[in-house]
Amino acid sequence: MTSESFFEEIPKALFPYCNYEMNDSRILVYSGHFSLNNRGINEILEGEIYYSLNGEVELVFKGKGERLDLSWFESDGDLQISTPSGLAGKCRLNSCVSCNDGKNTFQGFIQHLFAEQRKCSQWHWSYMNMTAFIGELVTRITENHRSVKKDRLSFSCKDGTKIILENTEKRTSSSEISRYSISHHCALIPANDKPIDFDYACKYIIAFSHFIGFVVGRYHSPILIEGIDDKDQHFSYHFSGYDKSRVGVNSWLPSPNDTDIESLWPIFEEIWNGDDADKADILSTALHWYQEANINSGKAEGAFIMAITGIQMMSNVILTEEELKGKNHLQNLLKRMKYKPTFDPKSLIDTRNQLIHYNKDNRTKYNTLTREQKLMCLENALSVLELAILYWLGYHGRYADRTDANKWRGASTKKVPWADVRIF
Repeated sequence: MTSESFFEEIPKALFPYCNYEMNDSRILVYSGHFSLNNRGINEILEGEIYYSLNGEVELVFKGKGERLDLSWFESDGDLQISTPSGLAGKCRLNSCVSCNDGKNTFQGFIQHLFAEQRKCSQWHWSYMNMTAFIGELVTRITENHRSVKKDRLSFSCKDGTKIILENTEKRTSSSEISRYSISHHCALIPANDKPIDFDYACKYIIAFSHFIGFVVGRYHSPILIEGIDDKDQHFSYHFSGYDKSRVGVNSWLPSPNDTDIESLWPIFEEIWNGDDADKADILSTALHWYQEANINSGKAEGAFIMAITGIQMMSNVILTEEELKGKNHLQNLLKRMKYKPTFDPKSLIDTRNQLIHYNKDNRTKYNTLTREQKLMCLENALSVLELAILYWLGYHGRYADRTDANKWRGASTKKVPWADVRIF
């Protein structure tokens, strides 16, 4: 197999659909000569710039050139990369291998690679593998589905800007779930069709990516960002985002084509891009704890501690000073949300104390728990945390109760406990 067979040409922004059978699949961004610059000194390499889909989505360059001294490898973030086609950005070198032809093969990571800043009337981007978690986001209409299912959702911003999310994947078999794919495409339509530049477009793109990360329960970074101006010229923008692609991650999304999240976006975007820095910080921090715990960072113990930390933080921002007095924070939070869990809430506090307050008795008690009991404790904590975030956001739609014994996604769907109560 030749190296070229690993590459898939970068798809058009309007139709970004492709699948990858191999773990070392790549989306080609550029091929040919490109320049590296280290504090005014230029070196020319010949090779490729591409998205690497090996575990996480990374923007990588690989090329042959003359030997570079150690200072090139020590210039973390200071190296500049540019192509004759006009793409330019920051990068860092991480490896060098000598070749038989006297050349050296260099490889490194690119932090961002942007075209010339232009104002565009349309913006497009894509997401990878959003069908690989429990609860797909928007189900593609196929001939095999008798029932009509929605293949796109529309999200309106406060200023009139709209974001359209479309499922571009045609997968109909669960056996294909492990393949890499560009599963969803987004289009941003500025308010009043007024052209906006990349920095302004990113205000929405980044906010929406964090929103999607909350909905699916894990990090998802946008790739293949492209602007289209009034003359139908395309301008590409690429950057390495934080994207932990984990298969089988659970989420509170009740069903694949759920439209309740369309109503959640406006308040999320208003907080994320709003003038209240404290609220924005609360939201970003809560999402961090939730996503890290949900993808099982730090295994069961570490994930549980992060989930409990998130719950404690949300208690502090939701409850009144009077409700925060004493040791009944969790009970008061559950009461405020009208949430009556099927598990004993005290078990969360007991498990937390066993992990935080170290002594032989606590370690003995914790070690008597089976692996299944530890994982269930984590799921119970996550159920409280995700509901607390939804409550704080003023969500009144449906959710999928992860503590429900019935694992079919539709069967565990219910209205949030406070659905009929005005929150603010």
